[in-house]
Amino acid sequence: MKKLAILALGIALVLPSSVKAQDSELFNHLSLGVSLGTDGIGFEAAVPIGRYVQARTGISFMPAFSYSDDVHIQTSAGLELPDKVEAKGTLHMTDWKLLFDIFPSQNSAFHFTAGFYVGKQNVVTAKNTESHPMLESGGAILIGGQPFGANQQGVANIQVRTSSFKPYLGIGFGRAVPRKHRFAVACDLGVQFWGKPKVYGWDDDVLHGGFKEVKYQNIDPESSAADARDAIKAINSIGVWPVINIRINGRIF
Repeated sequence: MKKLAILALGIALVLPSSVKAQDSELFNHLSLGVSLGTDGIGFEAAVPIGRYVQARTGISFMPAFSYSDDVHIQTSAGLELPDKVEAKGTLHMTDWKLLFDIFPSQNSAFHFTAGFYVGKQNVVTAKNTESHPMLESGGAILIGGQPFGANQQGVANIQVRTSSFKPYLGIGFGRAVPRKHRFAVACDLGVQFWGKPKVYGWDDDVLHGGFKEVKYQNIDPESSAADARDAIKAINSIGVWPVINIRINGRIF
């Protein structure tokens, strides 16, 4: 992860600095763009740094996607009840980005891209939307058979966290700062390097266990929480997020 960050930042910082100051296309244009893709909806500004590099910065956000389902309750004594409460999980991402498009030639539309995204760690949050007397008394909700403890208000919070700093590498076609026309379309294909996503929550002993990582290695594969174990193991393996988007750019001057 550290090597990838160094690689992305090295390309992003070293190449622009090598452009000669007398280059006629050094910061002489500005364009604004909007994008839509797997990194969400994006808004960005771009400037040329010479004839071979263009810099882009802006924000991208993914509208919240939610899913709700009923889950069972476990008492503080470890007894599973037939009672159910609704739990809702939400996927939501917001990032600031700084990217550098590097072109093999002055007239090339094809480019390599290096840079990074910076955003919040919590990409998925989940909690029960209704309480229950047993949850307020030290109980837990069961997700995939795994207990997640509730606080004194009867709410169990679960989070999937990634690194807040996400190096990016990719390729694309098109220029963020159009050269011949006022408007242009561009596309990108790349990956954000997330690190290792982790699942956090209270265990069934909220007062003493604390809010901590739930590790699949600590769950017996033969237990009733085998489904949760497999799900957490799969989440831990998602080290990258694919980025595919299309952008419309307009040159301001």
